[in-house]
Amino acid sequence: MKKYISVSKEGIRKLMATFKVGDRCVRNALAYRSNNELARKIQFTAVKHYGGCVYSVDKEAECFFDSDSCMRYVCPNGAEIYLDKQTGEGKIYDPQGKVVVSYPHVPLTKINEMQQYAAAL
Repeated sequence: MKKYISVSKEGIRKLMATFKVGDRCVRNALAYRSNNELARKIQFTAVKHYGGCVYSVDKEAECFFDSDSCMRYVCPNGAEIYLDKQTGEGKIYDPQGKVVVSYPHVPLTKINEMQQYAAAL
């Protein structure tokens, strides 16, 4: 997972003045490309004093619960996991909508394995 800190141009100028460093040093710290004491100080100061917001960039996926007591997980590749919370049944659909695997009872510990399988389709 990649993350970064967003700060205004004025905030970047203030960070440069506060730490007596150049633009590149501040931008590397805010993009987490630097991992040293100075970079951590810049990151902390940007968030606490200059309105910085930490963002993380990750693959898109969504998980939501339907009103009929079923959970549906949609992978970035279009594959889906369908879990019935009442019966415990689980199914994995490929991106074309065909059932690839069906489980009569899905324990909680199996869900991560199902997510990895569906993401690999």
